[in-house]
Amino acid sequence: MANCNKLFQDFNKVITPSNEQMQQMKTSREALEKKISAKIKDKLNMNTSYFTQGSSAKDMKTIIIKEDGTYDSDRGVYLPEIPDVAAETVQKYVYDAVKDHTSGGAEHRKKCIRVFYKSAYNIDFPIYYEVKNEDYAYMAVKGIGWVKDDPWHMIKWLEKHKDSNGQLVKIIKYLKVWVSKCNFKMPSGIAFAVWAANNFSEKIDRDDESLYHTLKNIQSELYWNVVCDSPVEPFDDLTDKLKQEQKDKFKKELDKFVDDAKNALDEKNQLAASKIWRKYLGDRYPLGVNEDVDAKERALMFSANQILSGSALLDESGRINTSGGVNHKPHRNYGG
Repeated sequence: MANCNKLFQDFNKVITPSNEQMQQMKTSREALEKKISAKIKDKLNMNTSYFTQGSSAKDMKTIIIKEDGTYDSDRGVYLPEIPDVAAETVQKYVYDAVKDHTSGGAEHRKKCIRVFYKSAYNIDFPIYYEVKNEDYAYMAVKGIGWVKDDPWHMIKWLEKHKDSNGQLVKIIKYLKVWVSKCNFKMPSGIAFAVWAANNFSEKIDRDDESLYHTLKNIQSELYWNVVCDSPVEPFDDLTDKLKQEQKDKFKKELDKFVDDAKNALDEKNQLAASKIWRKYLGDRYPLGVNEDVDAKERALMFSANQILSGSALLDESGRINTSGGVNHKPHRNYGG
């Protein structure tokens, strides 16, 4: 079995925005917030507050750099009370405030205003109003109105599922990379976060094994039907935007991923295993070495035990063994 955990650790660094990139996005976001605050003050005479949510929230940190090199951030715009205009009108105010801020422009989407920074990142601004002494906020939804839906509760729900080693967060990120690599409609990142949390299989120091077993558990959950009920209000199906044929295609791809993940784990040669993982995680996933890394590790451990026990011998070629040569002095460097 080829241990690819080190490759996954290196891959995690590649798909995670650096501190400098996150700071750059924060600077851009703050400039946009000034314009949004000014517009809302002018139109509604309200002061706005902001809350980072979704993958870039500090209690989630599942943000990834996608295949095209871009990454996304959600920044909630909160009003202190319900405004006297329609939800879509408030969205329009925010859109007007930011539409000309970048060369990439902005888009008035169903649940947010998205601002595009070409070849860098996208910043989404969903709009909410708060109710005094109530634990939930209400989101502006284009064509519908105000809907009880506060992402803070999803963040807190996921936080309760996180392991102390941070493996669940990495598994969610690997799954999101798979989604971003596919050239067809897939379930949303938040759906995968919920599935992963509900089906997480922790494997200390083995992200490859954890990913396989988590995928297999998700496969079992979705055996009869592709559905992902939100664990927090409004308790909606997070896959309801997918048509049945899209769900069927996703299930087929999931089955392939599960089968190939098992093949990768069973493969003795790390290079061959890494090429299997690349089919689903892309060329940014590093190639392994062309050898049986597990056998090499077993040999090193054997040498270590012999050295520590004082039974190790050193032959003329400098190899550690137990059958012939001079006595090998005890030490803690087992690379020989």
